[in-house]
Amino acid sequence: MSQAETEISRGVGNTSAVGEPERPRRILIAASGTGGHLIPALHIARALQAEAPGAVIEFIGAGRPLEEKLLVGNGFVRHIIPSAGVKRRSVLGLAQFMWRLPGGIARVASLLRRFKPDVVVGVGGYVSVLPLILARLKGIPTWAHEAELHPGLANRTLGYFADRMSISFADTRLKGRVKTEFTGHPVRPELKTVDRSTVRPDAPKRLLVLGGSQGARGLDQAVTEVGALLEARGVEVVHQCRAESMDLVMNSYRAAKVKASVVPFIDDMAGAYEWADLIVSRSGASSVAEISVVNRPTIFVPYPFQQGTHQTDNARELERLGKAVIVEETKPEFGRRLREALERLLQRDVFVGMKEAPSEPRGLDAAQRIAQGILAIARRPS
Repeated sequence: MSQAETEISRGVGNTSAVGEPERPRRILIAASGTGGHLIPALHIARALQAEAPGAVIEFIGAGRPLEEKLLVGNGFVRHIIPSAGVKRRSVLGLAQFMWRLPGGIARVASLLRRFKPDVVVGVGGYVSVLPLILARLKGIPTWAHEAELHPGLANRTLGYFADRMSISFADTRLKGRVKTEFTGHPVRPELKTVDRSTVRPDAPKRLLVLGGSQGARGLDQAVTEVGALLEARGVEVVHQCRAESMDLVMNSYRAAKVKASVVPFIDDMAGAYEWADLIVSRSGASSVAEISVVNRPTIFVPYPFQQGTHQTDNARELERLGKAVIVEETKPEFGRRLREALERLLQRDVFVGMKEAPSEPRGLDAAQRIAQGILAIARRPS
């Protein structure tokens, strides 16, 4: 693999702890796409470092920009394997997929020979498929993680190849040889510091808007519809938006005279959750898991171009508990329906009722449990 295809940052796990095998564990994790795959993969990697000091952990990615920030920026080696999904692709897209497939197989096989992993891990998405299938054919133990209630095509395929698969929802079902383990979804460990129960005297006055790691154009544009309401209720906003929408969103809040902080990415999510009374968010698996932990009444706006109904299904888990409401981003009048939902949740009695509704919080130990499972099936270093 060329130097351009492998990016090496600070070395990870180059020494063995006392009592560890002479050669440290070698773990290869495949993850790409949005933060919904990359952030849980990063949590799992850090849990593996805690459980197996000295482990050598490297990643397979597809070359997406967010990989640079989240993986390379946190000191991990990233091997770029260009790949593409097959669902909803045109005839030309399928031809491109088939054209890339032999090269992808060759590069993954070469990486497995050179890196000699003791276990290969996939954290969702098409970039996981080739590494886990080839690892299985070579007799290398494999572990996959499924974030959604209903698995996508990649993990449905891996159900026939992976040895183990951790699942975020107890009701998730998969066909094939794989043995599933209900662990919940990895969330950032610092969320344990967030106060779940306190209701501030003037709440709800603080709104956190989350479009996911890539922002959400629909939410950015809807600001113009809700600005007057927020100003009238004295609501302050932190809004994570698409980088290209920064000016639009800031100008919309400014025109409505709403006190707002507009950012393209939030590094201190625990601090953002602690600050917030209410949340408006996409309903990817990571967002739903984290919001469940921090217990903030939420308006979920599922991604309108989702494959299947993944985000809607995720959001319904908290809606069923009375902790959230769903507003579909469908035209016409999405902005009006979002404003009406916000107006309802900004009523003190409704807000307090949602905050205090009995909940089934997801635990903070999912990453640790997954790491322990991965190490349990890994080959012993030779």
